[in-house]
Amino acid sequence: MSSGSPYYSVTGLTPDALSPRKEICNYFSAYPVYSLAWSRRDDRNSMFRMALSSFLEEPQNKVQVIQLSPHHDPAHTPERPDFGVVAETTTDYPLTKLLWQPPAGGYAQPDLIAGTGDSLRIWECEQTGEPTDMGLYKSALRTRAKMATRTDYSAPITAFDWNQLDPRLIITSSIDTTCTVWDIETQQAKTQLIAHDREVFDVSFVSGSQDVFASAGADGSIRMFDLRSLEHSTILYEAPAAVAPSSSDPNIGDSSYYSDNSGVPAARLASFIPPLLRLSCNALDPNYIATFALDSHIVSVIDVRNPGSAVVNLVGHQGPIHAISWSPSSPSQLCSAGADSRVLVWDIHQALATRQHQQRQAIAAATQAKQLSRLAASDKSEFGDDLHSPKLPTSASNLQTSNAIQAVAQAAAAQALTQNPISVAPSLTYAARLPVNSLTWHQNSPEWISIGFGNTVQTLRL
Repeated sequence: MSSGSPYYSVTGLTPDALSPRKEICNYFSAYPVYSLAWSRRDDRNSMFRMALSSFLEEPQNKVQVIQLSPHHDPAHTPERPDFGVVAETTTDYPLTKLLWQPPAGGYAQPDLIAGTGDSLRIWECEQTGEPTDMGLYKSALRTRAKMATRTDYSAPITAFDWNQLDPRLIITSSIDTTCTVWDIETQQAKTQLIAHDREVFDVSFVSGSQDVFASAGADGSIRMFDLRSLEHSTILYEAPAAVAPSSSDPNIGDSSYYSDNSGVPAARLASFIPPLLRLSCNALDPNYIATFALDSHIVSVIDVRNPGSAVVNLVGHQGPIHAISWSPSSPSQLCSAGADSRVLVWDIHQALATRQHQQRQAIAAATQAKQLSRLAASDKSEFGDDLHSPKLPTSASNLQTSNAIQAVAQAAAAQALTQNPISVAPSLTYAARLPVNSLTWHQNSPEWISIGFGNTVQTLRL
């Protein structure tokens, strides 16, 4: 769709005074925007608050909290902001990620925001009661903690996740190959482990667990860990070996250049494994993880029950992907955004059903092959299988052997089919004005997705 159009009209919906009354809401920052995070509370004063951070190549960046104005323009006026700033603070370097504290077990006070960059920082967002000209009330961002593994130097933190079941726990990933679990109450590291052979670019707790987490790194792998047993880890997925295309290659824009739907060029070099930049654990089904590699146009969905290969490939981007996120309300829906300025929403329900059907067929074919092989072996034992046997093989025995061979071949073909990912096209498409750097899905109102590009934050109704 064109950049001025919503995904589709939601008729019959009558939001309250504090909910958006239009399909696209805008905020225009004075700085380039990178990290975005919706507040996870559903009370009227916090529901449509968002934290965002700037990306400036200097040691003076901004963290802002913006909120939807109750007086926002109900008409589509692209140049008019619908959000106003209610709080702002400075930080030394650009933040790689922002998150609000999960409200596990209720809405514990105070309201906390975490961010990572040169260290793990915690801010408290407290309303001051001072009104703004947009009908909002200002808040103050006060530093609660700054945590680092070393006092003299701390390796940059690439990403983090806040545990949904135990909001005291935050896990961070770093370029020094480690993942660290922090207790924000004691402001101390509980556990630190070497997670990958190279830099760790992303980390996330698995849905419904406070012990199991997955990480993605520059070694091109996704690994799963359990804090209760850190002696072992599971490699869930390794990106296919590839060679990076030259920017002068005339075929780089041709979709046939990416022949296997892996998102990497057809030409391959075994010594180069593309780094996996981001991962996203399914918010409702702990079996699925989405990821993408450096410069890839494809999102790969991994099933942790069948490690080693992707079960679904999401094919639709025309440029490198920058961000992915699963829906907070549907286990089969996710969103991606990238350098092609496109925001794509995918529904993989049918693809997962097809894969499950293929797996059942493979199991049935393997079972049949085993049974026929046993019968053929039994017939050979009864009739003999050489010229010196007292009884020569009968036509029934030959038929049984032929059927067994055919069944084994069919089972192998069925099993091979389950190793090939199913390609899925997007169900919804939105075109932004510039390459999209980040996205965040509203946890309590999942019909809203926010994206950041340039100095603009747009909130889109699905």
